[in-house]
Amino acid sequence: MAVIDENGVRRRLKIMLGSDKLAEEYIKQFGFRIDITKIQTLRMATEKTVEIATPDETAADDPIFTVFLKCPSCYMINLPSHELKSKSLQVMVDKFGMPHYRAMGKYKVVDYNLISVTVCPQCLFASPDKRDFIGRDPARSREIPARLHQGELAAILAVADDRVTWLSEQNLDPVKDILPRTRTPQAGLASYELAIQRAQIEFARNVPFSAYKVAAYTLKQATIAETYGMDPTPYYLKALKGYLTCFERSNAPGFNYEGQVLYQVIALALRLNQTEIAGSYIGVLDRSKSRVESSQSKADPTVVQGFNRWYNAAREIWSDRENPDLWQLRAS
Repeated sequence: MAVIDENGVRRRLKIMLGSDKLAEEYIKQFGFRIDITKIQTLRMATEKTVEIATPDETAADDPIFTVFLKCPSCYMINLPSHELKSKSLQVMVDKFGMPHYRAMGKYKVVDYNLISVTVCPQCLFASPDKRDFIGRDPARSREIPARLHQGELAAILAVADDRVTWLSEQNLDPVKDILPRTRTPQAGLASYELAIQRAQIEFARNVPFSAYKVAAYTLKQATIAETYGMDPTPYYLKALKGYLTCFERSNAPGFNYEGQVLYQVIALALRLNQTEIAGSYIGVLDRSKSRVESSQSKADPTVVQGFNRWYNAAREIWSDRENPDLWQLRAS
């Protein structure tokens, strides 16, 4: 079982509470088990300038609801994880399939991209996928285990201090900036960077889909950057590199994922005006289609259908590459 020793608890409490004095006060009151609700209570009781934003989720116009999870790496409890209510917002998608949120009906608009990553403020384990955390089955009153193996979780916990140092260098506080629902664009970018750092550890341990996650998370960063007037180009370049690595290392096995990865390579290359690279991977995609067709009698029909959907989308974006409106949003 992954654990953090008492010195590690003190170090993280100091970061989350802002002082040695408050860290020792927390330990005196609650011991060495870190509970984020108790941290918030202590901070707000002793430092009135700290406000943890807690919008009223019972409001009829709030498109967000919150569930509480447990960190699978350091076992911190009561981590707030924000979910988007079904059909509460209009979703516009770009050519990379990234969502952009617009107001619809009675609901106020919220940029869910900023808050979609759940982050443990103690060890900074981060993921936009709730299945990476320990959940709760209320019907059976038992925990739902995280899908990562203990070896990966221990490796992620082992470099928690590196993540803490990195976040501090960004001038961000895990409780004031990362934990609340009202994240700034900088905090939203940082939350995805923490998820990328986690996925990179998985990739070093040859975990399937880890390179795929790195690329997909980087595309989310590009979306946030573009939405808030920052240059998305560095993120697009990094995402392209990530998808190429994913394809070359067969990190996302299966024809359906192969089609999606190749589509993203082609789309990103076109977005970056690297037409020669896009054209070469159109050829790779055609060869993949030949392999799909030759094995079609053995393949799952839904997998073949999924590959063909990505194939047709790639062919469409390639033929439409001179269109000045190519990168406009469309309704989901």
